[in-house]
Amino acid sequence: MNAGFDLHCSEDQLERYALGMLSDEDGQTLEEHLLICFTCQHLLARLDDFIRIAKAALDSEGGHGARRRWSKPVAAAVTLA
Repeated sequence: MNAGFDLHCSEDQLERYALGMLSDEDGQTLEEHLLICFTCQHLLARLDDFIRIAKAALDSEGGHGARRRWSKPVAAAVTLA
């Protein structure tokens, strides 16, 4: 994991963290980095906002209509979050 104290987290790492898909060890390392890195905190907040909005869109359309329009990976990720 590249989320040391001197490097920023990758967007993929932050996305997997937001979706609860990181190992405990990687999650802990990322959380330690987030304590000191405002850039990564901001990116994680944006990802959280996206996930929340996407879940609300799925819920408001009964889920099925939104899944047909979105790619399967996006719909699956939002459903898991």
